[in-house]
Amino acid sequence: MKIKINLLITGIVFALVCCTEDKHEPLGSGSDTAPGMVRNVQVENIPGGAVFTYDMPDDVDIQYVKAVYVSNNVQKEARASAYVNTIKIEGFGDTNERTVKLYAVNRKEKISEPVERSIQPLTPPIRLVQESLQPDVDFGGFVISFQNETKTDLAIIALARDSATQNFVEYDAFYTSMEEGKFSVRGLPDKPNDFGMYIVDRWNNYSDTIFFTLTPWREDYLDKTLFLYKTVQGDVGFNYYNGTPQKAWNNNVSNGDYAHTNFPEEFPHRLTIDLGVDVKLSRFKFWQRPGADVLYQHGAPKVYRIYGRQDDPGAGNIDNIFEGWTLLMDCYSVKPSGLPLGQNSGEDEEYQALGEEFSFPRVDLPIVRYIRFEMLESWSGMKCSTIGEVTFWGEIQ
Repeated sequence: MKIKINLLITGIVFALVCCTEDKHEPLGSGSDTAPGMVRNVQVENIPGGAVFTYDMPDDVDIQYVKAVYVSNNVQKEARASAYVNTIKIEGFGDTNERTVKLYAVNRKEKISEPVERSIQPLTPPIRLVQESLQPDVDFGGFVISFQNETKTDLAIIALARDSATQNFVEYDAFYTSMEEGKFSVRGLPDKPNDFGMYIVDRWNNYSDTIFFTLTPWREDYLDKTLFLYKTVQGDVGFNYYNGTPQKAWNNNVSNGDYAHTNFPEEFPHRLTIDLGVDVKLSRFKFWQRPGADVLYQHGAPKVYRIYGRQDDPGAGNIDNIFEGWTLLMDCYSVKPSGLPLGQNSGEDEEYQALGEEFSFPRVDLPIVRYIRFEMLESWSGMKCSTIGEVTFWGEIQ
C-alpha cells in the first residue's frame, strides 16, 4: 500500500513539473524554419482588383498564403487556405498599377520570403455603375436605373440642392448588390431643382458625382381610410384565419396582420377595392406578410395583375368577369438575392420591409376609382394568396 501511494505522489509531482514547462505557441508540427515561396504566380486583373494563381511550395506544414498590399493608403491583406491555389484581392477605386506581395505561412506562423507581382485593376465597379446611371423624371421625384454586373455591395447616394443654403445635401440612399435595378427618389415638390448622384462601395471608394436638373411630376398620397372592399363576380374570399380584406390597407405591416384567401383556392385570386377618389395612378407599394416562414414563401404573390375602372362595377358580370375593366399593369415580384425557396438574405428582408414598389405606365393610363388585383402565382406554389399591406399614389382628379 505504501508503495502505491508513493508512486501516485511521484506521478502527480512529475505531472505538475511538466505542466509548468508548457509553452504557449501555435499547435501543430510546423517547422521553426521559414517555408519556401509560392511558385509560378499568375495574375488576372479584374474590376477593382486581381486574382492570383500559384503553386504551393513543397512543404506539408503550409497553413495559408497571404497577399499584402496597400489600398486607400492603408496596408491590407487577404488570405487563402493551403487547400486552394488562388487568392483574390479587391476594393481598389482606380486602375493605377501597384505591387502585391505574396507570402506562404506555416503552422507556427513562420513566413516565407515575398514574391512580388504588379497588378493593374480594371475599371472599378463604382465607376462602371456610375457610368450606367440613368435618371428619369417621375411622379413625386425621379427614378435612377443602374447596372451592377459585378454584383458589388454598394450605395447609390442621391443629392438635392437645399433651397435655403443652395448647397447640395444627401437626400436619399439605396444599398444594393443587385445586378441591375431601379432606385426611386420620392417626396419631392413639383418644381425645378438640381440633383446629383454618386456611388460609394464598402471599401469607401467614391465615384464622381453626376449632376442634373428636372421637375418632378405632382403626386398625391391616397388616404386609405377611404378604401372600401367590393364584392364582385369572379373574386374570391379573403377571410382565412381572420385574414380579412381590410387588413390589406390598415397601415399595419406585421406577421399577424394580413389579408388571406381561402385555402386551398385555385388560381387566379381576385380582390376588388374602391379607392374612394378618382385618380390617375402613379405607383403603389406591396408589402408581403413578414416572417422567416412566410416571406417569399407560403402565399406571398409572385406574379399578379392590376386592373382599373372609373365607374362602379356593381356586382359584376359572371359571364364576362372583366367587362368594363382595363388592365393597368403586370407585376412580377423580385427577390434581390435570388436564393431558393426558404432562404432569404438580409437584403431580401430589407427590400420587403420598405415595400416592393411598382410604377404604373405613364402613357395612356386611364383615370380610375376601382382597382382589382388578380393573383396568378405564389412564391411557394401554394394555392393561396396573402397581402401584408398596399399603398397607392397618384394625381387625384
